[in-house]
Formats: sequence, C-alpha cells, structure tokens
Amino acid sequence: MIMKENQTIDELLNEFEKHLRTLQRGRYTLRGYWQIWKPLKRFMAAEGIMYYDKSVGDQFIKSKLGEYEYASLDRMQRHLVNKVDALYVFQSTGQVFFGTAPLRRTPPKLLTGEIGVAIQDFISYKAATFALSKSTQNHHLNALHGFLTFLSSKEVKSIVDINEVYLVSFMKSLDPTTLATNHSKLGVLKSFLTYLYTEKIHNKDYSDVIQRTNYKSQPKLPSFFSAEDITCIIEKIDRGNPSGKRDYALVLLAAKLGLRVSDIARLKFENINWDKGIIEIVQFKTQKEIVLPLLPEIGNAIIDYLKYARPVSNEPYCFVQHIYPFKRITPDDVTGKIGIHIRRSGIVLKNRHKGAHALRHSFATQLLENKTPLPVISEALGHSRTASTMLYLRVDKQQLKQCALDVPMVAPAFYQQKGVFVS
Repeated sequence: MIMKENQTIDELLNEFEKHLRTLQRGRYTLRGYWQIWKPLKRFMAAEGIMYYDKSVGDQFIKSKLGEYEYASLDRMQRHLVNKVDALYVFQSTGQVFFGTAPLRRTPPKLLTGEIGVAIQDFISYKAATFALSKSTQNHHLNALHGFLTFLSSKEVKSIVDINEVYLVSFMKSLDPTTLATNHSKLGVLKSFLTYLYTEKIHNKDYSDVIQRTNYKSQPKLPSFFSAEDITCIIEKIDRGNPSGKRDYALVLLAAKLGLRVSDIARLKFENINWDKGIIEIVQFKTQKEIVLPLLPEIGNAIIDYLKYARPVSNEPYCFVQHIYPFKRITPDDVTGKIGIHIRRSGIVLKNRHKGAHALRHSFATQLLENKTPLPVISEALGHSRTASTMLYLRVDKQQLKQCALDVPMVAPAFYQQKGVFVS
C-alpha cells in the first residue's frame, strides 16, 4: 500500500519494520536498517523536522557524506544511502527494494532523437532477422548508445550529418586499453552504418570507414581442480542445515555433470525423470537439448533437499532462495554459493578461478584424463561445436607430451662456425 502524506518518522519506521517482518526478514536484517534509522531520527529531532519525505533523507545523507558520487562510495557509505533511499521508496510505493539503492541505480540507456530512433529500428531489425538473444540485443544497445552519446556531445542530431570526420573522431575517443571491447563495439557500429545505407536512410555507405582491429581473443587456459580437490570441496559442505543441503546438490550438479550455473538455476521438477534415472534439459546458453545420467549421489542429494530442507513454495524449480517469498534461485545465486564453498574448502586457490565454472572445467578435464573421446565430452558438456571442447586439450599435460617432437642432435661443427652458415 502507498503511505500517507505528512507521515512522522516513527509512523513510517513502524510500518516499514512491520512490512519487513511479514517478509520474514530476520533480526540481523532489521538491525542493519536500525543502524541507519536511529541516526536519522536524531538528525530530524535536532533539525526540528516533524514529517519525513525524500528531501529529509537527502539532507541527512548530505550531513553524513557531503557532496558525493554514489559510484565512488565505499561499502558502508553505500549501505547508508541504500537504506535511506529504500525508506522513501517504501513511503511512496509500499514496496521494499533490497540491494543497490533504488534511486541510485544506473539509469536506462535512452535512444532519443532521429538517430536514436534509427538505432532502435536497427536493433529490432537484427533481432527479428537473426533471432538475437536478449543479451546480444543489450550489447548492441550499449555499443550504439555510446556512439549516440558521442554524437550528442558534438551536437550532431541528424543522420545525414554523420560523416567520416565524426566516425574517425569517435574511434579515436575509444579507450586504447580495451581492445576486445573496442573490437566488438566497432563491429556493431559497422553493421549499423551498413544498415543505414542499404535501407536508404543515409545516402552514403560509411561502413568502410570503420577499420576493425585485428584483435583476436585467445582463449584462456581453463582453471580446474583435481579429483582430490573436488572431493575436499564436497566433503567440507555442512549438510546439517537447509542451505547446506541445497548447496551440496548445487555443487554436485556442477562438479559431477558439468552443468552451467544457468541450467542449474533453471532445473525444474519436470526435467528429472526418476524412473529412467536421467536429467533432460534444454540448455539456456545453446538451446541444445541434452540428456544426462541422474547419478545416485546427485539423486540422493536432491531428494534430501526436497524432503527435508526446501521451503514450501509454488515455484516449479527444484532450488529456491531460503528467504521469503522463496523465489527460484538465480544463476548469480548459484555462482555465489558454489564460490563460498570452494573458498571454505581450504584447497590451494592461488592463480586459479574460484567460481562455479571451474567445476565444469574440472569435469571436462577429468573426462580427458580418463581418455574419454572428444565427441563424447562435447556431448556431455552440451557444446554445440566440438571445437569448443578442444580448448580443454590445452590443459591435458599427458596428451600434450605425446604431441612433442624430438629435437635432432646438432653436430658440434655447427657451433664452430664463424659468421657463415654451413650446410
């Protein structure tokens, strides 16, 4: 419900706390809010302010932080801003936002003016023609919004005013240290300029002006853990509490089946065929259907979680958050939980990634060590191309040794030459 106007701080705080309790937030969460609310009440009393509104919150923040940029604040300063912003949002909407301050979040990228409309049409055309994913559409938006912002700074508002001078100037304005990002941005811009010409929106094709770099991304060596490390990670998970039972199943799915976090988070009850002992999913990343064995260890872990730990929820997904309203976990949740257990395991992590994807790499590496054929590994990982799986060959030291060539002995006379090559 929307809060009434002319509301005293005590009335507002009581309503807010009451709402938090209906959301089953614990005493530690409430204490975090009161750490900010108490100084806020003292500030209002000292200033003789009776009713709370957004301007009061802004005054309080300014009294603590002065003039500031939200992005430059440290964790505790952001905590202050977040809690004050949340108070006003609750007062005006009756809703509670957790995390980043709702009034300080990055504003949406707006495509305005004639050029902005053309960019919107271009992205819509590409999405419809090539079935672009949402993330790819956002990538196009981000790349071209930067170009639009640059043109606006040069007071270029019409498409016909876009010319070689501005394009070259824009390329020079890009950060030279972000080669991969620049390479990607310029590719989108080149495509946009081609679109303007082919659709007769611009009378000249300026796409040739965009000289894409020769940057080629070299895939990094995957971080992976040994079989002993994986065992240590799994054994150190405390399954004596609901979250531990859930996290144990999450880790097993990543380590024993090589599932991506996006697919673990989206695992539904209908994906598990208990009679046949298989898991059938359509991968989120590749949209490829894969069938995996429901290993007894994984099946027992899921049953243990569903019977004794999963909160009552109408969600069709197997794994849910353990705070009200018990929504399904997100891929970020899975990444965070698995990362915590990797760090808690005590294994050596120097120069290795600590995230969930390292467990997927470890699964593939162990299959290689067991001399599993590459096409079989590719199928197990759900790769759409075997070439993606070949990356793991670079970490298989035994197979790499077999590729080494013998170096022929060099005759001693070779080293006795005096500046002349002797055949």
